[in-house]
Amino acid sequence: MSWGVLHISIAALCWLILVVKTVDLIRNPRSRPLRSLIVTCLGLSIALTVGIPPVYASIDRLTQVPNAAKLIQHLATVGASCAVTVMLIHLAPDRPDAAGRARRRIVLAGGVAATMAVLFFLAPVDVSEPLWFADRYSTAPFIPHYMFLFIAVTAVACADIAVAAWRYGRQRRHGANRYLRLGGRLVSAAAAIGVAYCLFKGLYIVARFVDEPPSMEENVISTPLALASVALGAVGLALPKLGRTVEAIHDRLGRVRAYRRLYPLWSALQAAMPEIALNQPRGRELLAVFDIDYRLYRRVIEICDGMLALGMTGWAGHTRLDHRLAAAEASALADALKRNERSGADRTTVQPPVKAGRSLDDEIKWLVMVADAYRRLPSAPAG
Repeated sequence: MSWGVLHISIAALCWLILVVKTVDLIRNPRSRPLRSLIVTCLGLSIALTVGIPPVYASIDRLTQVPNAAKLIQHLATVGASCAVTVMLIHLAPDRPDAAGRARRRIVLAGGVAATMAVLFFLAPVDVSEPLWFADRYSTAPFIPHYMFLFIAVTAVACADIAVAAWRYGRQRRHGANRYLRLGGRLVSAAAAIGVAYCLFKGLYIVARFVDEPPSMEENVISTPLALASVALGAVGLALPKLGRTVEAIHDRLGRVRAYRRLYPLWSALQAAMPEIALNQPRGRELLAVFDIDYRLYRRVIEICDGMLALGMTGWAGHTRLDHRLAAAEASALADALKRNERSGADRTTVQPPVKAGRSLDDEIKWLVMVADAYRRLPSAPAG
């Protein structure tokens, strides 16, 4: 894959994350960290997009200012770096004067951006140069000052981000936030690569300024470093949301599997006692994934009603989840169904006993174990 294709792919990823986070902000407009995250994604998206050579050339033509895209790219990078530091400040509210520290970072970034713009317009950068800007203009008047200001503020921000993101990741120790921890570490690694990018860029400009030009073009090293930093940072910022989505999908698929594994047991009970059916399910069984919580809850209730009507206590009669107990329960259930079929006795729904400390998830796990054991019985009544 060429650098150009990778560049465009990472830019597209940043725009996608921006859209997703904007939707989240609409749902939670008061979240300061989320607002900072959106500014970060916007800055990275703009910086990467204007760096694509055809877009770079188009911006220069539209503005009639040679290399205006380079200024936009650098200012967007400064803005994104500032926004990440502000986000990390808001994510650590226990530190004193978080709001004041965030405002100072924003004011500093604004001052740096204004100074960079003045230096850029004073510099003689009259020929558009999307790829070799540093090679061509690193010794031009005002450009070294412009570049060192950009490098300095970006390097300091990246170093701050690397330390703060790593600390933030280590502070979140409980399992529910493992994606936050990993995301923080990825952001920290991205910031460390950003520091390396700034160091290389600074050393390159110094070498050009003292008439010791390096043997390679500047972007041979800086472009891979920049793309790696942005890609890791984007993934790290998106990981908490992506992780929660993956967990939700995994949980939903697990409930679908449980719903289907309960079918043999439910079918046998429903065939013997049609009255346990609460109501007909909405839609086809193939579409169960779309309202699986309702369907699974209803199936559990119907199974419990059927077992109670047969005089069985179900999960309430046990203190732990055990496959041997589940196998014994399944065997007893099969015998009860056979006796019920032979006797045809009148059935009365029994009020289920109170199951203190028992969750619906435990109930589902127990009934799935019983259903699996019931399905393996050679003489179990079929539904």
